[in-house]
Amino acid sequence: MFRFFEYVYKLVNLIMLIMLIIMIGSISINVVARYFGMAFTWIDEVSRLTFVWMSCMAIVIGLKKGLHPAFAVIVGKTDGIVTKLLLTVINILILIFLIYLLKGGIDYIFKIHVQKTAILGISVAWKYSAVPFAAIIMILEVVKKLVFVWRKDIYRLID
Repeated sequence: MFRFFEYVYKLVNLIMLIMLIIMIGSISINVVARYFGMAFTWIDEVSRLTFVWMSCMAIVIGLKKGLHPAFAVIVGKTDGIVTKLLLTVINILILIFLIYLLKGGIDYIFKIHVQKTAILGISVAWKYSAVPFAAIIMILEVVKKLVFVWRKDIYRLID
């Protein structure tokens, strides 16, 4: 199970790195091109697409590392079964939100997949597919956290 998550997070980090390189490289090229009196209109679309994907992957990593706001103060003041119940409720609420986000993201992609970007002419679904992709990974992470809560591996929740 851990090996699967290692591969998933290596993929997420690779996507973030590739998107960052593409975004910085394309914007840098456009800055230099504007200095010489020309500009590439497609770079705006590329930078938006890469920024959306990079942001969604960063949210995934933030969830994995526990960087999002949490009820740490409340959880820290409890122990034993109360902590487990509290963590279970919190993670189930997160899971419900992520399932709703996944469903909404998929529905939206099916509605707009025929639309094309103005300059690149690719489906706008490529940009919006970052949301369901990230939601799937986060759902898996929350399920993993729920398993750890009840396996007495609470210390692995932030690894």
